[in-house]
Amino acid sequence: MKLNIKRFGHRGSSRLYQRMNCEWFAMDLISLKNKMEKHHPVVRGPVEWSPRTASVMVVLYVANENIFVLMTLRSKHLKIHPGEMSFPGGRYEDEDGDLLSTALRETKEEIGLELDDVLINATLPVVTTLTGYEVTPYVAILQTLPRIGELSDEVESIFEIPLVELLSTKQRNLSGKARESKYVYWYGSNCVWGASAKILREIECLRSL
Repeated sequence: MKLNIKRFGHRGSSRLYQRMNCEWFAMDLISLKNKMEKHHPVVRGPVEWSPRTASVMVVLYVANENIFVLMTLRSKHLKIHPGEMSFPGGRYEDEDGDLLSTALRETKEEIGLELDDVLINATLPVVTTLTGYEVTPYVAILQTLPRIGELSDEVESIFEIPLVELLSTKQRNLSGKARESKYVYWYGSNCVWGASAKILREIECLRSL
Protein backbone atom coordinates (compact mmCIF):
# COMPACT_ATOMS: atom_id res chain seq x y z
CA MET A 1 0.00 0.00 0.00
CA LYS A 2 1.39 3.37 -1.02
CA LEU A 3 0.99 6.01 1.70
CA ASN A 4 3.07 9.18 1.75
CA ILE A 5 1.23 11.83 3.75
CA LYS A 6 3.02 15.02 4.83
CA ARG A 7 1.39 16.73 7.81
CA PHE A 8 2.32 20.29 8.67
CA GLY A 9 1.14 22.60 11.41
CA HIS A 10 0.09 19.81 13.82
CA ARG A 11 1.92 20.91 16.94
CA GLY A 12 1.41 20.58 20.65
CA SER A 13 0.32 23.40 22.99
CA SER A 14 -1.79 23.97 26.07
CA ARG A 15 -5.32 22.56 26.00
CA LEU A 16 -6.88 26.00 26.51
CA TYR A 17 -4.83 27.49 23.66
CA GLN A 18 -5.72 24.58 21.42
CA ARG A 19 -9.42 24.89 22.20
CA MET A 20 -9.49 28.67 21.60
CA ASN A 21 -7.55 28.39 18.36
CA CYS A 22 -9.65 25.47 17.14
CA GLU A 23 -12.86 27.38 17.86
CA TRP A 24 -11.55 30.45 16.00
CA PHE A 25 -10.53 28.45 12.95
CA ALA A 26 -13.81 26.55 13.00
CA MET A 27 -15.67 29.89 12.90
CA ASP A 28 -13.42 31.08 10.07
CA LEU A 29 -14.14 27.91 8.11
CA ILE A 30 -17.89 28.25 8.72
CA SER A 31 -17.71 31.85 7.46
CA LEU A 32 -15.84 30.72 4.35
CA LYS A 33 -18.38 27.93 3.81
CA ASN A 34 -21.26 30.40 3.98
CA LYS A 35 -19.58 32.74 1.50
CA MET A 36 -18.89 29.91 -0.92
CA GLU A 37 -22.44 28.60 -0.74
CA LYS A 38 -23.80 32.11 -1.29
CA HIS A 39 -21.56 33.17 -4.17
CA HIS A 40 -20.72 29.80 -5.75
CA PRO A 41 -23.41 27.18 -5.01
CA VAL A 42 -22.91 23.61 -6.16
CA VAL A 43 -23.61 23.16 -9.85
CA ARG A 44 -23.94 19.84 -11.60
CA GLY A 45 -25.48 19.04 -14.92
CA PRO A 46 -24.88 17.37 -18.29
CA VAL A 47 -21.47 17.84 -19.87
CA GLU A 48 -20.55 17.94 -23.53
CA TRP A 49 -17.56 15.63 -23.73
CA SER A 50 -14.20 17.14 -24.56
CA PRO A 51 -10.69 15.74 -24.03
CA ARG A 52 -9.82 19.00 -22.26
CA THR A 53 -12.68 19.14 -19.76
CA ALA A 54 -11.68 18.33 -16.18
CA SER A 55 -12.57 18.91 -12.54
CA VAL A 56 -10.74 18.88 -9.21
CA MET A 57 -11.66 18.58 -5.54
CA VAL A 58 -10.52 21.12 -2.95
CA VAL A 59 -10.79 19.60 0.54
CA LEU A 60 -10.72 21.94 3.55
CA TYR A 61 -11.04 20.95 7.20
CA VAL A 62 -10.17 21.99 10.75
CA ALA A 63 -7.66 19.91 12.71
CA ASN A 64 -6.06 20.86 16.02
CA GLU A 65 -5.42 24.59 15.64
CA ASN A 66 -5.68 25.21 11.91
CA ILE A 67 -7.66 25.11 8.69
CA PHE A 68 -5.98 22.63 6.39
CA VAL A 69 -6.15 22.08 2.64
CA LEU A 70 -5.22 18.84 0.91
CA MET A 71 -2.85 19.04 -2.06
CA THR A 72 -0.97 16.38 -3.96
CA LEU A 73 2.48 16.21 -5.51
CA ARG A 74 2.16 14.63 -8.93
CA SER A 75 4.51 11.76 -9.74
CA LYS A 76 7.61 12.67 -11.69
CA HIS A 77 7.01 9.99 -14.35
CA LEU A 78 3.79 11.62 -15.63
CA LYS A 79 3.78 13.20 -19.08
CA ILE A 80 1.59 16.16 -18.03
CA HIS A 81 2.72 18.45 -15.19
CA PRO A 82 5.12 15.94 -13.56
CA GLY A 83 6.28 16.76 -10.05
CA GLU A 84 3.83 19.64 -9.61
CA MET A 85 1.52 20.54 -6.75
CA SER A 86 -2.15 20.08 -7.55
CA PHE A 87 -5.59 19.23 -6.22
CA PRO A 88 -6.98 15.71 -6.71
CA GLY A 89 -8.86 15.52 -9.98
CA GLY A 90 -8.70 14.69 -13.62
CA ARG A 91 -10.35 14.50 -17.01
CA TYR A 92 -14.09 14.05 -17.50
CA GLU A 93 -15.25 10.66 -18.77
CA ASP A 94 -18.63 9.97 -20.38
CA GLU A 95 -19.66 7.49 -17.72
CA ASP A 96 -19.25 10.17 -15.03
CA GLY A 97 -22.38 11.99 -16.16
CA ASP A 98 -21.29 15.31 -14.63
CA LEU A 99 -18.13 17.04 -13.47
CA LEU A 100 -18.85 16.62 -9.76
CA SER A 101 -18.87 12.86 -10.29
CA THR A 102 -15.53 13.23 -12.09
CA ALA A 103 -13.99 15.06 -9.13
CA LEU A 104 -15.39 12.51 -6.66
CA ARG A 105 -14.13 9.57 -8.72
CA GLU A 106 -10.68 11.03 -9.25
CA THR A 107 -10.32 11.92 -5.56
CA LYS A 108 -11.08 8.33 -4.59
CA GLU A 109 -8.74 6.93 -7.25
CA GLU A 110 -5.83 9.26 -6.53
CA ILE A 111 -5.78 9.49 -2.72
CA GLY A 112 -8.27 6.88 -1.53
CA LEU A 113 -10.63 9.51 -0.11
CA GLU A 114 -14.29 8.67 -0.66
CA LEU A 115 -16.64 11.64 -0.33
CA ASP A 116 -20.43 11.67 -0.53
CA ASP A 117 -21.80 14.29 -2.91
CA VAL A 118 -23.85 15.82 -0.06
CA LEU A 119 -20.56 16.95 1.51
CA ILE A 120 -19.75 19.21 -1.43
CA ASN A 121 -20.32 22.88 -0.60
CA ALA A 122 -19.39 24.90 -3.68
CA THR A 123 -18.48 25.01 -7.34
CA LEU A 124 -15.82 27.66 -7.90
CA PRO A 125 -15.44 29.48 -11.25
CA VAL A 126 -13.93 27.45 -14.08
CA VAL A 127 -10.20 28.03 -14.59
CA THR A 128 -8.41 27.60 -17.90
CA THR A 129 -4.87 26.54 -18.65
CA LEU A 130 -2.47 27.44 -21.45
CA THR A 131 -2.90 23.93 -22.82
CA GLY A 132 -6.61 24.58 -23.30
CA TYR A 133 -8.04 22.64 -20.36
CA GLU A 134 -11.16 23.95 -18.63
CA VAL A 135 -11.04 22.90 -14.99
CA THR A 136 -14.05 23.07 -12.67
CA PRO A 137 -13.11 23.18 -8.96
CA TYR A 138 -15.46 21.71 -6.35
CA VAL A 139 -15.01 22.37 -2.63
CA ALA A 140 -15.69 19.99 0.25
CA ILE A 141 -15.56 21.59 3.71
CA LEU A 142 -15.25 18.93 6.38
CA GLN A 143 -15.50 19.18 10.16
CA THR A 144 -12.87 16.52 10.84
CA LEU A 145 -9.63 15.20 9.47
CA PRO A 146 -10.47 13.12 6.37
CA ARG A 147 -9.36 9.51 6.13
CA ILE A 148 -6.79 9.15 3.35
CA GLY A 149 -6.36 5.77 1.72
CA GLU A 150 -3.87 4.32 -0.72
CA LEU A 151 -2.25 6.73 -3.17
CA SER A 152 -2.33 5.98 -6.89
CA ASP A 153 0.80 5.81 -9.03
CA GLU A 154 -0.04 9.31 -10.29
CA VAL A 155 0.53 10.76 -6.81
CA GLU A 156 3.96 10.88 -5.19
CA SER A 157 2.85 12.51 -1.93
CA ILE A 158 -0.14 14.17 -0.32
CA PHE A 159 0.25 17.33 1.75
CA GLU A 160 -1.98 18.55 4.57
CA ILE A 161 -1.16 22.27 4.46
CA PRO A 162 -2.33 25.08 6.78
CA LEU A 163 -4.47 27.18 4.45
CA VAL A 164 -3.78 30.61 5.95
CA GLU A 165 -0.02 30.03 5.88
CA LEU A 166 -0.19 28.88 2.27
CA LEU A 167 -2.21 31.92 1.18
CA SER A 168 0.27 34.23 2.95
CA THR A 169 3.07 33.11 0.60
CA LYS A 170 1.44 34.66 -2.49
CA GLN A 171 3.88 36.27 -4.92
CA ARG A 172 3.55 37.70 -8.38
CA ASN A 173 4.46 35.16 -11.02
CA LEU A 174 7.62 36.53 -12.60
CA SER A 175 8.53 33.35 -14.45
CA GLY A 176 8.17 32.68 -18.14
CA LYS A 177 4.85 31.01 -17.30
CA ALA A 178 3.25 34.21 -15.99
CA ARG A 179 0.41 33.92 -18.52
CA GLU A 180 -0.66 30.70 -16.81
CA SER A 181 -1.32 32.41 -13.47
CA LYS A 182 -0.83 35.95 -12.19
CA TYR A 183 0.25 34.70 -8.77
CA VAL A 184 2.10 31.74 -7.34
CA TYR A 185 2.08 30.27 -3.81
CA TRP A 186 4.78 28.38 -2.00
CA TYR A 187 4.96 25.55 0.46
CA GLY A 188 8.61 25.03 1.29
CA SER A 189 10.38 24.49 -2.02
CA ASN A 190 7.16 23.48 -3.77
CA CYS A 191 5.63 26.13 -6.02
CA VAL A 192 1.88 26.16 -6.62
CA TRP A 193 1.10 27.83 -9.95
CA GLY A 194 -1.24 27.57 -12.92
CA ALA A 195 -4.80 26.36 -12.35
CA SER A 196 -4.11 25.43 -8.72
CA ALA A 197 -2.84 28.94 -7.98
CA LYS A 198 -5.93 30.45 -9.62
CA ILE A 199 -8.13 28.31 -7.36
CA LEU A 200 -6.22 29.39 -4.25
CA ARG A 201 -6.55 33.01 -5.32
CA GLU A 202 -10.33 32.60 -5.62
CA ILE A 203 -10.46 31.15 -2.11
CA GLU A 204 -8.32 34.01 -0.83
CA CYS A 205 -10.70 36.56 -2.37
CA LEU A 206 -13.72 34.85 -0.84
CA ARG A 207 -12.13 34.91 2.63
CA SER A 208 -11.63 38.67 2.35
CA LEU A 209 -15.29 39.45 1.51
